Amino acid sequence: MKILTVTRKQDLLEHRLAIEELFFNSFGQRAIGSVWEWAYLDNPNGEPVVSLCYDVDRLVGHYAIVPMPLSSGNVRKQSYISMTTMVAESHRKFGLFTQLAQENYRIAAEGGADFVFGFPNSQSTPGFRKRLDWTLPESDYVATVDKATLLAAAKAGSFDKTELLSLELNDPLIRAWRLSRPGATYTFDHGIAFKRHQDAVDLLWWENSEDFISLPDDASFNVLVSASSGLEPNRLFDYQFGGIGLRSSFDAAAINREMAISDLF
Repeated sequence: MKILTVTRKQDLLEHRLAIEELFFNSFGQRAIGSVWEWAYLDNPNGEPVVSLCYDVDRLVGHYAIVPMPLSSGNVRKQSYISMTTMVAESHRKFGLFTQLAQENYRIAAEGGADFVFGFPNSQSTPGFRKRLDWTLPESDYVATVDKATLLAAAKAGSFDKTELLSLELNDPLIRAWRLSRPGATYTFDHGIAFKRHQDAVDLLWWENSEDFISLPDDASFNVLVSASSGLEPNRLFDYQFGGIGLRSSFDAAAINREMAISDLF
């Protein structure tokens, strides 16, 4: 078997068909399509780091991170989000997942990456914790609240971002990219990014929670919150957050929980 790590968007295109085939075999759908292009190719924050394993000419393993820098005031971290982890069923239980990730992190650290974060699903979480030594705090969750509850939680400080690391959507280039994710129509107004999702509004990002007053009065709101938010009665589903330090430490408590730092919303 051969392991290689791709660190240039142009070079990644050479592996696209192989990645699509592994994606189909892993998740039951072939088209990685426009979201893949958005995350890996259109991303203005830098180059992805994609570690691949080939068994002869068949791709059997894929571990990737894409740049998503987080900042707070004058502090800016060269951070990456982990996404699209895949190992062919025929090559599982042989440590390939761990080998690919460790090689990926080594090269990313050499390139200046501070830390990697992500949202592993319930099947992946044990591997990230035991094999990759990720820090995985008590699970975050998405809560659905009405506007009155949202404003009350904001007044109590639940959405205070002061001194927390966040995606910098005040940067027009980053904002234009993040809000161009295929599959949804996004709104950016009064320093708040959101999108309609079925009968509710997904609250992606905000500069100041005091501006929540400008949000629609007739909507309910889906918001990503940490386990300590106090919105447990409004819990919709778990959404585990975690990460690992490379050139600097990873501190989950220093990062604002917001949908904008996920590739899902």
